[in-house]
Amino acid sequence: MDTGIGRWSEAQFLRALREGARPDGSNYFPVFPYPSFTKITNDDVRAIKAYLFAQPAIRQSNRAHDVAFPFSWRFLQTFWKLLFFTPGPFRPNPERGEEYNRGAYLVIALAHCGECHTPRNWFGSTEPSRFLAGTSHGPDGKAVPNITPDPNTGIGGWSLEDIMTLLKTGQTPDFDFVGGLMGEVVRNTSRLDDADRRAIAVYLKSVPAVHSQKKDR
Repeated sequence: MDTGIGRWSEAQFLRALREGARPDGSNYFPVFPYPSFTKITNDDVRAIKAYLFAQPAIRQSNRAHDVAFPFSWRFLQTFWKLLFFTPGPFRPNPERGEEYNRGAYLVIALAHCGECHTPRNWFGSTEPSRFLAGTSHGPDGKAVPNITPDPNTGIGGWSLEDIMTLLKTGQTPDFDFVGGLMGEVVRNTSRLDDADRRAIAVYLKSVPAVHSQKKDR
């Protein structure tokens, strides 16, 4: 109750994910991936809250943030939001089928794949034109691969079944296994049903192919 979110109302929880705002109205830093979470549907937000509030309460003091000056000034995030943040839930593409849209929702919103797999500009915002194209500066200091269907630097040579296998077991088509943060992701995607893993694969094979460059940030 004192060091966690036990006192949060449903409206405060929804505002955190939808608007990137704390209960006192101040901004979260976008290292909390609210630019993706904003697209989660209200029903799924409520389900996430119900799950979190069902977990055992643990009292643990929060660590102070270590964002470098001057970006550590929270009020500056207001201007960042004006430039780079578009709030609102996911909107299905009416020109695409149900499977594609389910995969898009999982990739863009719930799984927030673009937060790690998309290069960022100097202001820390993802570059829409290079969505999912990978970056040499991942969240754990390691390179993050291109997962667009580019045939040379992405997963253009992968089949739907290859992608589904990776999401279930972590195994790549060349019989290697993912590790690090992606290993943690697979522990979650392995709990999806086959229909959702296939929807993700269908969507990833449908996004624009982007050729990776070594200079990608």
